[in-house]
Amino acid sequence: MKVIHRLVGYDPKTDRMKLKINIADRLLGDAKRIAGVPDDDPDAAWSYPLSHSPVRAVATLIGAQLDPDNAEFFLEAFADRGRRPR
Repeated sequence: MKVIHRLVGYDPKTDRMKLKINIADRLLGDAKRIAGVPDDDPDAAWSYPLSHSPVRAVATLIGAQLDPDNAEFFLEAFADRGRRPR
């Protein structure tokens, strides 16, 4: 199973996902550094909360325009369910 990473924004009132933006594999190293992913999680399997400055930095890295005050943001890993051959 392949893992993909995303910048995810949750509505602070409902905790519902409002925004998700994939992070390209080639940019993941920089995104992990910005998010402060520790060495003991080399695959960034956990969820990492991002304050305003890191949100802006990751958004710039991936070319996304967003308002860091509009949601609670995290760097998160997801299973890539992709399309399966029939």
